[in-house]
Amino acid sequence: MVKRAATTLVAVAMGATALATAPAYADTVAPTPSPTPSPTAGDTFRKPHKPDFHKPDFHKPYKADPRIISVDVDPNVVVVSKGRSARVTARVTTKDVQSVDIDLWGPQGHGDHGGDHWFGKQKSGHNDGPKFDSASRSWSFDWSDRAGTYKVHVEAIGLDGKKYTTDRSFTVKRNEWHAPRPTGPKATRIAGFDATPEPVRKGRSLTLKGSLQVAQCWGDWYYDGWNDFSGRHGGDRFCSDSHNYWNNWHWLGSQNVKVYFQSSGSHKWQYVSTVKTAGDGDFATKVRAFRSGTWAVRFDGNRGLKGSQATDYVKVWH
Repeated sequence: MVKRAATTLVAVAMGATALATAPAYADTVAPTPSPTPSPTAGDTFRKPHKPDFHKPDFHKPYKADPRIISVDVDPNVVVVSKGRSARVTARVTTKDVQSVDIDLWGPQGHGDHGGDHWFGKQKSGHNDGPKFDSASRSWSFDWSDRAGTYKVHVEAIGLDGKKYTTDRSFTVKRNEWHAPRPTGPKATRIAGFDATPEPVRKGRSLTLKGSLQVAQCWGDWYYDGWNDFSGRHGGDRFCSDSHNYWNNWHWLGSQNVKVYFQSSGSHKWQYVSTVKTAGDGDFATKVRAFRSGTWAVRFDGNRGLKGSQATDYVKVWH
């Protein structure tokens, strides 16, 4: 018992000696990180589980999902003109179908047939995916076709043997042009007005002549002034010199044309006489010239005709 206690004292003494001989800087050494604990006996190491969403299921076949994806009709409004035709096209896109039928139903519900398209059945492999197909059909319309709302009727037979249907509508219009009735007085003009001879000696006669005309166009279109139009249907797109609708100016007979004179330096017009146009619209009259000045002829117009005038200056020699 005494021996064991002595041994213990020796060990304590040696520990104290070691502490006394340790260098002074030993307490500044950085601590080492704790070691990674190793699995104890009996533990099994498992990796974290990550689900794989992209892994195909080779044992589950694709299940068909038949449908009519879209029906596009172009144009949506078909406009036909006389002597011309217009075309409309229906384009159909489908999924998982074996056939599609594209028919046209008229305004009264009557349909035409013959627009069948066969795509065949889906392959038998397990990895087959969705089956997309497209088909189209066109129709031509002319003046003989009825105007109104038409319907594109689509029927598809799916890979499941069921029938799927859908409709799209479009409109057929006629480009009908009707000549409108005039909405105001027709324009007139005095064409080719001339006072001759000029110059003229004092007291000699002058001949005043010209032609009264009315503007007229096909379907009774007409000018409402020198550059404007009246009638308000199509405007200058129909009644102009560059179109064969234009019939030029027409004579205006049996109308009164008044003659006026304004001497040089004066601001007043003096009435001279009245002359009536012939059947072809022409007129002529003689007057005597005493002073230099401007001669004028004027058509006052009436309820259906606008007024017009023309002038010519003549120098008088003394």
